[in-house]
Amino acid sequence: MQDRRQIILEAALATLREEGYSGFTQPRVAARAGVRQSHLTYYFPTRLALIEAVARAAIDGQLAAVDSFAGETSLKITAASIANVAIRHENTRVLMALAQAADEEPTIRSLFRELAEGVAVRITSMLEAMGLAVTKEHVSMVHALVVGLAVIDLAVGRADGKRRATTAIENLFSLLPPGESKAS
Repeated sequence: MQDRRQIILEAALATLREEGYSGFTQPRVAARAGVRQSHLTYYFPTRLALIEAVARAAIDGQLAAVDSFAGETSLKITAASIANVAIRHENTRVLMALAQAADEEPTIRSLFRELAEGVAVRITSMLEAMGLAVTKEHVSMVHALVVGLAVIDLAVGRADGKRRATTAIENLFSLLPPGESKAS
């Protein structure tokens, strides 16, 4: 059986996905979790504590999704794998809500920074594994493209979003120069 804290956390993620940051309230989360608000506040005494826990879960989930294909050396497979993560609308909704929360709450901003830095480290490793040159600018371009693709795909909801995202990422990879050989 799932513990109550996990049930509340999952309800909080679902509430954030559907209601956004402005609709993210403890009473809504408690109702969705099927618990009294006093039970929710036992585990998460404040709205900030609850949003911090949601942010932690979302960040860990995003980084784990990227880790699942981080060692891939094929540009095509890597582009498709990144596109799969980028077009998951439920994650994009949560990250956009967390971006709004980060604007108001320094602790959320710190967690968001942790996500950005974690993604940058993983992009660096991916580019190196694919034999591409790695500079801060290259990493920033890949990151910005993926975030942009995620937001645009959420907003326009085209049926071919995955294909379009994969093609855009492949095209960016093709523009990056090869990395230096690491032969000994």
